[in-house]
Amino acid sequence: MLLKEKHKKFNKSRRRHILIITNHGCHSPIIKVTTDTGGQNFYVNDLCKALLKLGYKVTILNRGGYKHPTTGVLHKGVVYYDDVWKRNGIYCRIVYLEDGINKFIPKEQLTYDNLQKEKRFFFKIVKKINIDLRNIYFISSHYWDAGVLGIFIDDELKKKLGFSLPHIWTPHSLGILKKKNYKNAPEDVVKALNFPFRIKNEKKIISTVDGVVSTSSKIHRTLTKYGSKIKNHFWFPPGVDVKLFKPRKLRRCKNGIKVLKDALKLKRNQLINLITNKVLFLEVSRTAKSKQKDLVLKSFSRIKSKDSALLAMTVDKEPGLYEEILELYKRLKNRENIVILDRFLTKEEISEIFSLADVYVTASLMEGWGMAVQEAAASKCAIISSKFVPFVTEVLKDNAFIVNKNSPRLYAEKMDILIEEPNLRKRLASKCYKIVKKHYSWDALTTKLIKKMKRRKIIK
Repeated sequence: MLLKEKHKKFNKSRRRHILIITNHGCHSPIIKVTTDTGGQNFYVNDLCKALLKLGYKVTILNRGGYKHPTTGVLHKGVVYYDDVWKRNGIYCRIVYLEDGINKFIPKEQLTYDNLQKEKRFFFKIVKKINIDLRNIYFISSHYWDAGVLGIFIDDELKKKLGFSLPHIWTPHSLGILKKKNYKNAPEDVVKALNFPFRIKNEKKIISTVDGVVSTSSKIHRTLTKYGSKIKNHFWFPPGVDVKLFKPRKLRRCKNGIKVLKDALKLKRNQLINLITNKVLFLEVSRTAKSKQKDLVLKSFSRIKSKDSALLAMTVDKEPGLYEEILELYKRLKNRENIVILDRFLTKEEISEIFSLADVYVTASLMEGWGMAVQEAAASKCAIISSKFVPFVTEVLKDNAFIVNKNSPRLYAEKMDILIEEPNLRKRLASKCYKIVKKHYSWDALTTKLIKKMKRRKIIK
């Protein structure tokens, strides 16, 4: 279908139209992670998918006009999701807003000038592809720069057309919170993060928009420190795509089996025999210091039940840290039972590996919520976690093993318990699965948010 025909089909649809702004990072139908593209972008795509299922159509605004710093793909024009989501993808699209800079800019370096230029570009695109602004149901902005852009767009609407749109804002993280996390960082690092500018904008957004969305209890608690009155507060943590992350029978995990057998250099039947007779532990996260992948490796190397377990861990080829983790791996005594997955894995491959795993383990020091843990729970894995994952401490609670210290011995003890007590392992996994499936699917969370917005008369 030609782009013109896609615009026509989108515009003719009687679905209610939602405008989502996720301004920084390299947004696209399939997210390729950069240092400035991560959880927020996945969150937005998953939210959009849920909105489409509920009968809405979505236009996403993202800063564009430059080449992706990793892939070299030009982020420009309008891109539809029909190639990714066959059923409803034609009702979701990204509009790339240009500010004339023509290069990737980290969020900390974005200015009012950038955002004002993007706003002007937006109104040009509105005319070009015939967006009926009066039919926008509401604006949902993500992060401070998107919140400011949403306010700029709304101010222009009031000035030019005499109306404004309902606007809810999801910060994902907050300047006050992040500043606290960086209190011991070098002065030049802190200065580059431009906290005063960010905090000033967050304060303005909180007092202006119709509702603020917290994705974690830390965000909720920190919002009170801004001294700005929140008109409406909503709770919407990241959800789980329970159709993708789910328990599967072994024969349904062909892609996951292939990833593991290739990494271990085994034949298919050898790999199946291995994972059938061993407890498979899994750690999937970005390769960052705060994720403490080294602690997970050290802990696994200390388990007593060495011949009864296997650990699979993803490690991105981040310069410096990748080499550091590989060096540690080579020194470990128990490394024959550890598989390092160091190539890019699709969500589909990862979801099947989750289905093959028995236990998910994370030693992360800093999590906004804990998306990987949710996905593991939805896949019926038992959970071992640090105390820094809110989803575990606030939702799973006694249904997971929580480790309170950065101690390889303590993590190893929990691993041994789950290896030696299969009934306990299965019982905990089953409880976690039921909690996530019932309350934390994207569809359930999105339905609840829309209902609350209607009850509070933000939308009709």
